[in-house]
Amino acid sequence: MKAYLYDAALILSVAVMTLGVIGIWRMPDIYTKLHAASKAVFLGVVVLALSSTVIAEGAMVYRAVLVSAIVVITTPLSSHVIGRAAYLLQERMETPGAVDESGSNLKDERPTWRL
Repeated sequence: MKAYLYDAALILSVAVMTLGVIGIWRMPDIYTKLHAASKAVFLGVVVLALSSTVIAEGAMVYRAVLVSAIVVITTPLSSHVIGRAAYLLQERMETPGAVDESGSNLKDERPTWRL
């Protein structure tokens, strides 16, 4: 029974990560791509780590919990930093119907330098 639960969680995590990659590929701007990437990493890796705890022994369970905790902490942090950098580089939202609620209007010209 544990093997079936492990296989189902493994297939779910791979499906979530695959949908995240498709989301990155299909989304029009950096902000929506960032959203797809962060959700795919967060949900995919956490479900993958949880699936490994089903059949693993004690030491492996602790490692999976540690990996999940690190992903839970670093994914939102890195997403925020990348989104902030895109905003400071004046990347526009290209999603149809997107509303900039930051309270600032970006200039029409783009910066001449890139990182």
